[in-house]
Amino acid sequence: MSTDDALPSLHLEFEENSLTQQIHRSVFLYTCIGVSMSNGASIGIRLKEDLTESFTVSAVSVLMALLALLALYRIELSVSETGGLLLAIAVFIPYAYEQYWPITYTGGAAVVWTVSAALITMGIFIGTYQLARSSVSVQYDGEIAFLVTVAVQYGTAAIFMRVYQHS
Repeated sequence: MSTDDALPSLHLEFEENSLTQQIHRSVFLYTCIGVSMSNGASIGIRLKEDLTESFTVSAVSVLMALLALLALYRIELSVSETGGLLLAIAVFIPYAYEQYWPITYTGGAAVVWTVSAALITMGIFIGTYQLARSSVSVQYDGEIAFLVTVAVQYGTAAIFMRVYQHS
């Protein structure tokens, strides 16, 4: 089965900078990342497996995403930019933890790890967003912040895993 057969077709016809567009981009990115790991299972099945494998991390990530939404209410972020941050917290933190993080935490340690990861993610996203807004086109600042944030999340987890395995 080729990777083209495993990817759902996304028909992208909607307004520029809409929340729907950001969600579809993120789901497509998530699908592309997960294709090699699940042998062609549907995105719904993969998402359910990823969110329930470590329920504590998943639940705390969703709560932190909601808290981030409340915190960002006063910052001038558009709905699509806020959606990118929420996805980076609620979906990509549990995914990076389950796939790359070499240590499994339970209970309070999992909560502390997730809160720390969410706060770092928020800091990276907002910092990158502000840098992109001041030095790059305002049109792409949210997308740049989202991509840099996700890259840092996975890069950090992968580097930590490699160091942990070789020590």
